[in-house]
Amino acid sequence: MHKEYIGIVTCSNAVNDLDCCSAPCLHDFECRTGKFSDYDKANSSLVGIISCCGCPTLGYPEKIMRKINALVEFKVTAIHFSFCMVALCPFINKYIEIISSKYPEIKLVKGTHEERLTCEQFRDYVKAAFDGGYKMNDIIKRRIP
Repeated sequence: MHKEYIGIVTCSNAVNDLDCCSAPCLHDFECRTGKFSDYDKANSSLVGIISCCGCPTLGYPEKIMRKINALVEFKVTAIHFSFCMVALCPFINKYIEIISSKYPEIKLVKGTHEERLTCEQFRDYVKAAFDGGYKMNDIIKRRIP
């Protein structure tokens, strides 16, 4: 069995605006649950976490590839897009298309941790967090009224 080197791409808005620390993603990687359940603990390791390049401008293909190239330098074999990317990002499929065209050998996975909310519920919580001045931990710990 070959060793798997895994990278995670998180949502720039969730990280920068809602102060997400990726705790659920890291927890499920460590426990090999959620979208990480197919990886053998002895033969897989996390090589890095990057955030996307933010909601793209005209330069987004180059911006996302600069970030992906940083993971590739550490022999990444699989890249997971965090749940927040899956739920919130209207560009995720374009990112996947761009990455897979340059690196077809890298497995690209939509999702990280177990989904405890539907994408729609999560988007509602994110909107409430922005409107009410809450943070991602408030969403994760269900402290938003």
